[in-house]
Amino acid sequence: MPKICYFDIAYVGTRSVGLIILGDENQALPNALNQNLSLAARRPFQNFNTIEISWNGGKGTYNALQTKLEKRFRNGFYLLNSFTWSKAIDNAPGHLENYDGDNSLVNFYNLPADKGISSYNQPVNDTLSVLYDLPFGKSRRFKVNNSVLDAVAGGWGINVINTMTSGLPLNITYGPTTQASVSSLTTPRPNLTGAPIYLSGGNPINYLNPAAFSLPLYTQPWGAASRNIARAPAFYILDFGLHKSFPLWSEARFLQFRAEAFNMLNRTNFAPPSTLSANSSGFGVFTATLPARQVQLALKLVF
Repeated sequence: MPKICYFDIAYVGTRSVGLIILGDENQALPNALNQNLSLAARRPFQNFNTIEISWNGGKGTYNALQTKLEKRFRNGFYLLNSFTWSKAIDNAPGHLENYDGDNSLVNFYNLPADKGISSYNQPVNDTLSVLYDLPFGKSRRFKVNNSVLDAVAGGWGINVINTMTSGLPLNITYGPTTQASVSSLTTPRPNLTGAPIYLSGGNPINYLNPAAFSLPLYTQPWGAASRNIARAPAFYILDFGLHKSFPLWSEARFLQFRAEAFNMLNRTNFAPPSTLSANSSGFGVFTATLPARQVQLALKLVF
């Protein structure tokens, strides 16, 4: 088989307008200084509670550099690498796509303040796939003519998939007091006063820095911290597979054996912190990990 090598590079850009977003049309005004009116007394329609509405006020952009390298060698070695460097920005996530503290219900009175990194944005995404047919067997480089030896050592193939991605964004919020509350549907953000992530990075106890956030005054319950201002740790995983087909009474019928190890190096990948409210206990602490190494064996009969 001849050598084949392809390299593709592309720019992808999209701009979205008129996306459906949600809000509380009966969102209350903040209390004035030295004022402590009830939430209901500050609503535009005081005889009603929350009034959830949807309208086409959503906007978003996506810009990405995408590359693909594909190379096939004569010795049964195949390599494919896909890389994306991107940035996605919007003013609200989809209603069922609000991850890690983000909220699909916006600040009804100040929609531009909700513009920020999209909750699905991962700037770096790289996947490397390698396939290799080991060169031992009847029809391979190092021929094995003995049928018993070929059944044991010949015809094996391996595949490796290495995935590296940036962590997902984290939206830092806080729980407002009754005096500061403007709606039960929204999640106001605090002020940012320092580096949101500790330099230690992956420490399970101290990942997000509580000292980097302060609660705003009740007269301005929406703090200065941008939406999705922090990011979970990067994700790394290596999957490995070993496979071989045992021919039966014809070439169209064979028994395939596969051994697969997911997260073969057993790397610890932390799930995003479950508590992202700056004035709650356990703020920014990891409480779960993504799956550890998993090994599975399989036999498949093809006939």
